[in-house]
Order: sequence, then C-alpha cells, then structure tokens
Amino acid sequence: MNEIYISKYRLVEDSKPHYVYTVEVLSDCVHHKIDKRYSAFHSLHRELRKSFKTPPFPPKRVRCTQPKVLEQRRLGLEQYLQAMFKFGPSRSQVLSFLGIPKVKDNLERNRTIGHQPVFRISTQTECKRSNLPDIVAEGVINAIYKHSKKIK
Repeated sequence: MNEIYISKYRLVEDSKPHYVYTVEVLSDCVHHKIDKRYSAFHSLHRELRKSFKTPPFPPKRVRCTQPKVLEQRRLGLEQYLQAMFKFGPSRSQVLSFLGIPKVKDNLERNRTIGHQPVFRISTQTECKRSNLPDIVAEGVINAIYKHSKKIK
C-alpha cells in the first residue's frame, strides 16, 4: 500500500513568516512525516515538468491568508503530489524530494528470498489505518487453528 497526502499546514514565524505543509507517506507499512515549504514544492514542479507532462500546479501567489484559501492550496498541492506519485516514472523523484529512501519493489524483495511469499498475516500494529478490528483475518485464523486443535 502506498499513500501520500498533505495532512495539514501551519504558519512558521521566522524572519519572514511562511507556511509549511506536512506531507505524510505510507509506503510498505512505514509512515513518514515531512514538512515542506511551498517554494520546495514549486522547485519540484519545475524539475518534473522538464521530463514529464504534469498536472496543474497551485498558483504561487495567494490573495489572502484566509483558511479557505489556504485549504484550497493544500488540497491542490496534495492532488499534484498524488498524481506524480502514482505516475511510475516520477515516483522516485517525489520520494527523493521528500527524503524517503527508495524501497525495493516486490520483485526485487522476492528474488532475495528465492521464492514468492505464500501467506502473510499482518499484525494489529502493522499498517494500521483504522481502529476497527480485522474480522476477516481473525475469522480465518480462528477457523484454521481452532479446527486443527479439534482434530488432534
């Protein structure tokens, strides 16, 4: 599962006040949080459009700093990042921009162990995105192990 989204923005009061956007990436059950300025996103956009056809990018100038306007910019940046992240050839550049090391794809990982994984059960803490129990996995595990105990 690979997801990327911008969860929030906040004002940083430095010598020159600016907004910082918090990018969250869930890639291979590892959660990353990265703060980036709009200018960094704009630099990424300039680099990507040299090599790829890119989706629309939110304008650099913002009329005002009302929450509605800032939320529209956050949403625009999120949609842009998601589109470039889903587009295979630009994915590595997006991950590099965020400072996330490249993760080997499934084929490379499977070659190192010599075979395809046959069966894998996620633990409760792994890849947890919801507080709801995984009743399907629990049911299958209970059916397998409770049934095997009855036979013995």
